[in-house]
Amino acid sequence: MKILLKLAILALSAGLAACQQTAPRRVPEPVDPAPPVIQSSNVPAAPTASAATASRTQSPTVITLHLAQEKAEAPLVAVDVGGTSLYALPQPVLTQADLLRVTPVTAQGQRTFILLEMNQRGLSKLRSVTAQAQGHYLLLSVQGQLASVARISETISDGRLMIGTQNAQHTQAILKLMQGGQ
Repeated sequence: MKILLKLAILALSAGLAACQQTAPRRVPEPVDPAPPVIQSSNVPAAPTASAATASRTQSPTVITLHLAQEKAEAPLVAVDVGGTSLYALPQPVLTQADLLRVTPVTAQGQRTFILLEMNQRGLSKLRSVTAQAQGHYLLLSVQGQLASVARISETISDGRLMIGTQNAQHTQAILKLMQGGQ
């Protein structure tokens, strides 16, 4: 836990204090008015200026990643992750402002993932978080809903975070939420 608190202090001093806090609000406010490019079979890879403007006028998309652990400690917030609880920092360590691109991935054996590619700012944050919090978790939240959980097993230096999904339908549902759909 001391690592998490040190990481929280480091993250806050690195500029995360200005990021959107998602708990305990019911409907979070936008972190970044322009969401990252979401690549899938139904979504164009590079939206036009009119599409970007339209997406800003619709309900805003909020993507956050929170650092979590198995042990309850203050000031961590309990999060139900399917019958068990993880305890997360209330302040996200990464937000959609740190994302460049979101891509669905299907691997061997039909395993499905969402690939989150970070922009330059997000790359350094992801590297720092994953270097200091191995064995802990990243909780992916979209529009205030927990979408997926990833255990940190190694330092991610290339800015590419693969988060597992249950199946192709789950992947598409997460992408739809990221696009502002319900």
